[in-house]
Amino acid sequence: MTNELNQRVELWGMTDVENELEEVDRVEKKIKDIWCKILPKHGKISKIGSTDLEEVNLSLIIRCRKLSVKNPSIDMFFKKENQKYQVIDWIPDFKNNSFLDFSCEVTYE
Repeated sequence: MTNELNQRVELWGMTDVENELEEVDRVEKKIKDIWCKILPKHGKISKIGSTDLEEVNLSLIIRCRKLSVKNPSIDMFFKKENQKYQVIDWIPDFKNNSFLDFSCEVTYE
C-alpha cells in the first residue's frame, strides 16, 4: 500500500502566536511535507446567479500514513500546487490501523 503514496502535499495547521499587543492570534503555519494518495470522490459545478461565473466544488479523499499526521485536527488543511484542500473529517483505516483517510473539499471559482 505504501507504494501507492505517490503525491507530495504540504500539511498546514493553525498555531497560536503572540502579537505585539501580547494577545494570542491564530495563524496558518506549514507543519511538514507528506506523501499521500489523492482519491477523487465527488464534484459539482454550479452557476452563480444568471452570470457566466461558475463555482466548482470538488470532494476528495487524501490517504496518508498514520505516522505522518500525529495529532489530526479539524483546523488542518493540505496544499498542493497553490490549491488548498480543506479537511472536513478523517477516519482511520480499520483493517490494519496504519493509514488515515481525510475527507477534503476544494472550491474553484
